[in-house]
Amino acid sequence: MALDASIGIGAEPDYGTAATTLTGYEGKSDSWKVSREFIESVGFRAGMQTARADRRVIVNMGGEGELELDLLDVGAGDVLRAIFDKHTATDSGGRTTHVYETATYSTAPSWTAQMVRPTVEGTRVAYKHVGCVATEYTLSVDLKGAAGLKVGFDFQDVTHTKVPAQILPLTYPADARAYDWTRTGLALKRGGVSAPVDASKLELKADLGLKTDRRFLRGTALKRKPVRAALPSFEGSLEAEFTDATLPLYESFLAGEILGLVVDFAGITPGTSMKWELPAIQLTGESPEAAVDDLSTMKLPFRVLDPGTGAPAVRVTYVEPAAAPPAPPSGG
Repeated sequence: MALDASIGIGAEPDYGTAATTLTGYEGKSDSWKVSREFIESVGFRAGMQTARADRRVIVNMGGEGELELDLLDVGAGDVLRAIFDKHTATDSGGRTTHVYETATYSTAPSWTAQMVRPTVEGTRVAYKHVGCVATEYTLSVDLKGAAGLKVGFDFQDVTHTKVPAQILPLTYPADARAYDWTRTGLALKRGGVSAPVDASKLELKADLGLKTDRRFLRGTALKRKPVRAALPSFEGSLEAEFTDATLPLYESFLAGEILGLVVDFAGITPGTSMKWELPAIQLTGESPEAAVDDLSTMKLPFRVLDPGTGAPAVRVTYVEPAAAPPAPPSGG
């Protein structure tokens, strides 16, 4: 295990212009990979053995990466801001309340993501990815541990350095706990009545519908900032026991009813909470399933829809202590 590896992101002033401050996250995987393509010229030429060395040009295609983490009750503001179109924050009573919403147009900034990879000898090499834009995400909660968030990013360019002074420091929250399944509650609203659901698993996947290959004949291979080119899609699933209380959900699926879903997370750090609100979902299947060695189960895949009232399709309210004293910056 690379004990000195780290990952952090920071909002950029402009697309592709590196951020100067970064928020550190406790990433669980390293998938930040650069992409290169080659332009090769081959034609009839006497004496050829194979493609000539002076007829190949390498092209910088940017790359992709993921930020996979356990959601903490303090310090998750930047990663949530990266995946939503709209963000507002207010301070009151010693707390900061962040509200993240989907919208027709996105005002989310691009990001710089710095991945530090130590060599076997202990040399810290920082890979600074600029022009990072979130393209998809997955929220997952089950009975195995902490609530997880995985965000996929497209990036414009990457540079690396092993010069310590050029590695940006990371700021971590001084005190934070992971949201886990023991403090997660689900409620479905049906026919104007909200009721808790005893689900054992929740997953929500989003494809933000961005066009990422915006390259032009402008004297550089670097692409323009990704923009929305397709209808975003949000799909999820719940798993529960097949009980008298979940039978009506199967009937809702058959009838094509529109339900509401609220996911509440209770924080341990004082003054913290997180709520995901999906006012319009439609169950897309399946039938209950009996088993010879377990209880009958009910899988409830669903599609998130635009409620048509002007309200966001997905809203997250994330509350954390205001101006929590940060831990001393780590070396990245």
